[in-house]
Amino acid sequence: MKILVVGSGGREHALAWSLQREGVEVLVAPGNGGTPNTLPVAATDIAGLLETAKRERVDLTIVGPEAPLAAGLVDAFAERGLAVFGPTRAAARLEWSKVWTKEFLGRHHIPTASAEVVDDERGARAAMARVKLPVVLKADGLAGGKGVFVARDQAEVESALEHLFGRTLGAAADRVLIEEYLDGPELSVLAFVDGERCAMMPPARDYKRLLDADGGPNTGGMGGYTRPSYASATLLEDIHQRILQPTLAGMATDGHAYRGVLYAGLMLTRAGPRVLEFNCRFGDPECQLIVPLLRSSLAETCTAIAAGTFQPQDVRWADGRTYGVVLAAGGYPEAPRLGHGIDGLDELPAGVLAFHAGTRRLVDPSDPRHRGRLVTAGGRVVTVVGADRAAVYAAAEAVRFAGKHFRRDIGCDEVTGSVGVGVASGAAR
Repeated sequence: MKILVVGSGGREHALAWSLQREGVEVLVAPGNGGTPNTLPVAATDIAGLLETAKRERVDLTIVGPEAPLAAGLVDAFAERGLAVFGPTRAAARLEWSKVWTKEFLGRHHIPTASAEVVDDERGARAAMARVKLPVVLKADGLAGGKGVFVARDQAEVESALEHLFGRTLGAAADRVLIEEYLDGPELSVLAFVDGERCAMMPPARDYKRLLDADGGPNTGGMGGYTRPSYASATLLEDIHQRILQPTLAGMATDGHAYRGVLYAGLMLTRAGPRVLEFNCRFGDPECQLIVPLLRSSLAETCTAIAAGTFQPQDVRWADGRTYGVVLAAGGYPEAPRLGHGIDGLDELPAGVLAFHAGTRRLVDPSDPRHRGRLVTAGGRVVTVVGADRAAVYAAAEAVRFAGKHFRRDIGCDEVTGSVGVGVASGAAR
């Protein structure tokens, strides 16, 4: 079997690793310095990806990131009779329009925070005058993880308004949600879905803030762990019944049957779980945490969903927990410093995986086929993942590049021990 994975991040490396473990031939476009069999085709180059899938005679294409989903890649492949895993552009609107999603949730009585929609700074200030701080401001469109602001005081309100209406985010902020602030622990719940049924994955906790103790700016995710102790079986069944199944039913009723991976970002309030956001694909870094626990076939599951033969009971998971720590470049998320050599990936403790994201290989001009020096090429460089938290943090120390930064409190509330506890926030290595 031959599968094309579309994307260039840690999520796509984890998917490729899982598929290779099953003996699948994997191509990755455009990939990164750690992914196998990379092809120089951008994730949003739909025509190029179509030509690649046909030329390489792939059996299935798995779409990793949100941008090609929003651009209609799945629609284009399906129209040409090519097997593809992921939601259509209309179904992916659950991610690429937060305003549409908020209206969808209200229409189908799915629990979420209250919100008001505004389209300029004047309207935002008027809406802010009607609510108490803290408050959440969200750009409507895709913003690469940089479109959500939690404002706890007036200075943070002004900063958020400057980002949203100062055209920093472009068209993504043409409309903005002024949303009720919800308090409680967060939970990421992902599921394989076929339009009607779902197979839930092990839940995860993601750490979005740059610094320890949830300080600093929001990022694309600095790490996380699976199966937090507060995610009880009763809670997960409640999420299944009150959020996931109603979402699938609502999408089908609205004429946008949803197939692929559905990711619900939830806040666990005193009144029960509330939807913060939906993503329409594997999360990053959640994918790196969850995929190593999969004991059934990823290839067979994705193929079955694409073909309409999915059986949720066939999806099986290992017991236990995984921890993942993102190693970020200096200056991330505002202005990551790139081009620094990476060392230590061959010194990782046993049982720890390293999933590349912002890496690339320097090409030797005298031999373009040679996989040369590995250097940093993005804000989030590598995610180290394993079942033993101490080993994961030992791996985080072993990998070396200039300006390396990582959080030291991932999972510290679930375990005891000295690793990652009591270290000053934001210390760069």
